[in-house]
Amino acid sequence: MTVNSWEDDPESGVPLTAPAPDLAKTPLAFTFPNPAPKPDTYPPGTSQFRYWTAAVALRRGADYWARRVPLKRWQAGSSLKVILDLGEDLNAYYNRTALVFFHGPSPTGTIYSGESPDVACHELGHAVLDAFKPELWGAASQEVAAFHESFGDISAIMSAIQLPSLRNAILTATGGRFYQNSRLSRLAEQLGNAIRASEPGSVDPDCLRNAVNSFTYQDPATLPSRAPAVQLSSEPHSFSRLFTGAFFEILGASLAAKAAKPKQPNEQELLSVANDLAGFLVEAVKSSSVVANWYAQVAAAMVVAAGSDAIYTSCIKGVFVRRGILSLHSAASLPDVAQVAALAAVQKATPALESLPTIGLSAPHYGLDGMLFVEAAVQPRQYLVTSAATDATPATAPSGSAAAMAFVDDLFTRGRIDYGEVVPEKYRLGDGGRLKTHALVKVDGGARLQRRLFDCGLCAYGLGH
Repeated sequence: MTVNSWEDDPESGVPLTAPAPDLAKTPLAFTFPNPAPKPDTYPPGTSQFRYWTAAVALRRGADYWARRVPLKRWQAGSSLKVILDLGEDLNAYYNRTALVFFHGPSPTGTIYSGESPDVACHELGHAVLDAFKPELWGAASQEVAAFHESFGDISAIMSAIQLPSLRNAILTATGGRFYQNSRLSRLAEQLGNAIRASEPGSVDPDCLRNAVNSFTYQDPATLPSRAPAVQLSSEPHSFSRLFTGAFFEILGASLAAKAAKPKQPNEQELLSVANDLAGFLVEAVKSSSVVANWYAQVAAAMVVAAGSDAIYTSCIKGVFVRRGILSLHSAASLPDVAQVAALAAVQKATPALESLPTIGLSAPHYGLDGMLFVEAAVQPRQYLVTSAATDATPATAPSGSAAAMAFVDDLFTRGRIDYGEVVPEKYRLGDGGRLKTHALVKVDGGARLQRRLFDCGLCAYGLGH
């Protein structure tokens, strides 16, 4: 049986007919709402179409990452729950037990976030990353949180690239010059348009986030906690665009360098290069120590993962240095192949972690009695690398405690913390009803910060409600 769905975001309006997916397929199964509509070619705008377009996108993305990582289960177990419409909100989130989607108003009528393969596969990316690097979940680090969002966007891009029809369409539209604004680089156009109607400056002009951008590294602790979309802020969705843009640029540069005809790459070459780079990224995430300057660690580990392939290592280093994610000195001092083999042996003998070390932060300015305990990005560094300062010299890597304080300050400032019963009413900050990504839990000696979810919605850049 075949079903109708969207090839990518509904805003593009490109239909796709695909076999009805097996949602119970392991190792990454899904539990969708019952009763399921019978597989058929339903028209867009129907609830049955929305069901199957989400199912097709999520199955494609999960099958891709299950092979690429590889994975044996979700963080929640063998099956991940999918809630297609929890209510009205321009949002979607992953909360370790489910992928949750909503409906909301837009200039063209009601939209459903779960109907967009971009949004669905972004949230899927959070679940995939959480399954193989769970210690990132609770890390009190602006760069780690932003990377989680970037991996979600990369997941949306990589899941879309699995479709031959879309690969051909993108190469035709860009004339083979891949690193250009296209419907592949434009993520969640429909949701972005809906948010833009109420918060004009809060998202990119043609989508929610665009993987083609010119952002360069700045220490997130020095950035504002909120800013219009034309600027970087320390807010995770905003700062994520730096790494996503670098990855997409590396993909374009590598494709041009690897193609038999550099100005006319074909769709099979695009698929091959994209899969190689996704493999390097996965290996980099697995091997990287969780530290405050996480972007530089992952960038260095991607270079190392590319091994002796001079084309890939040159492209990866070139983009990360131009973007300031790696300092010039750091790129030049990465280990050679023999050193990499020795590091790999050590990594295989190191047991995986579920969480990071806990540290206590002084908390009176949050209205707390005692300490605020957080999971800090303080693992021993795998690579002695840093990002670049504004003058291109190596930046000073922040300490784990300083990075944690900056991260927590941002959460309180943006109203993303549920105070629960921990903080008296008179010390609380008004939050405008924003969805809470974290909560305070009372413990001996103070309170513990606990992550609830990663979301992608209206208050993504800290400007909306």
